Amino acid sequence: MTLDQFIALNDEISAIVRSGVPLEQGLAELGGDMPGRLGQIATALAERSARGESLDKCLTDEMIDMPPAYRAVVQAGMRAGRLPAALEAVAGSARRLTDTYRAVVVAVSYPLLIFALAWIGAAVFTSLLAPQLAAGFRSMDLPCQRFFAMLCWLGRGAWYWGPVGPVFAVGLVTAWWLACRGGALLGEPEGATRSIAAQPKDHPGKRRRFSSPAIRLLTGLPWMGRMLRWSRTATFLEILSLLVESETPLPEAIELAARASGDPQTVHVAQQLATRLTLGDCAAAAGVIDSKAGLPPLLGWLMASAGREGTLLPALRHAAATYHRRARHQADIVRTLLPVLLTVVFGGGITAMYVLALFVPYTTMLNALALP
Repeated sequence: MTLDQFIALNDEISAIVRSGVPLEQGLAELGGDMPGRLGQIATALAERSARGESLDKCLTDEMIDMPPAYRAVVQAGMRAGRLPAALEAVAGSARRLTDTYRAVVVAVSYPLLIFALAWIGAAVFTSLLAPQLAAGFRSMDLPCQRFFAMLCWLGRGAWYWGPVGPVFAVGLVTAWWLACRGGALLGEPEGATRSIAAQPKDHPGKRRRFSSPAIRLLTGLPWMGRMLRWSRTATFLEILSLLVESETPLPEAIELAARASGDPQTVHVAQQLATRLTLGDCAAAAGVIDSKAGLPPLLGWLMASAGREGTLLPALRHAAATYHRRARHQADIVRTLLPVLLTVVFGGGITAMYVLALFVPYTTMLNALALP
């Protein structure tokens, strides 16, 4: 399921639940109206719902292919009795990711276009211009003859390696676009979450990575990692506030909200946090919080003050709104600055290489001619 299909299906389920229409009836009508993969998924959900299965059980169907984080969101919404609000929370994060995906694809496309043109220019230079320059330098017995000989050697194979650069650029953009449409950031595989709990504790300061290649590539870009982390934190806090409002026990609410965030490291820390809270040790629970693991430092203070009546829920709502604003601001920065930064780095680097390739031999030639 692509990210756009996920958003469309999520919006339809939210609208059906809000309107009070039986889920199997609404999904069956949606399956008949929507073509392709989305219609098939809606029909499968309708059939399972008609057999009396709850929505979170329906989403375990392998054909539906929903991420584990989304199933946790549905379960949390049903547990809190506010399924539409939970679905709207994850829809906002998904839309923000969709916009950012597209901005990143555009940002990467510009420098890759420059790279492809520079690659073609290098093939033309080495195959057509370098032999003439090499002949001129040999006739005047000037330095840099080895440099031009190397360029001529590369030029002889330009018909083979010349098309590689443009094909690589187009292939990379296409692969990245398909990965983005697949919604790789909606959640990690369930095995990733289980592997965290199964492995021994790392040394202090060492962080494990359980991300997919698409996530590692995306978070490696400037400003992207922080945007993703804040978006997941906002989802975690918003789902947690819904569960707390429905009077779900706090340890259970924290674990369920962490699974809804889609971050395995957050799930791991939330399990430790829930264990401390179950034992009634709020101070120790506050010490478990690690901002690098996806949980905000503010949550430690919230856990320490969990016994104060009426303070936890407003603080969670305020923190969720704050992280939503931060994630939106960071997404705006990505869309505005990332294309400029990548274009300057790639374009400036390639221009510098061309200038040095021509300017250094030229100045060497002038110095040689100027000598008596």
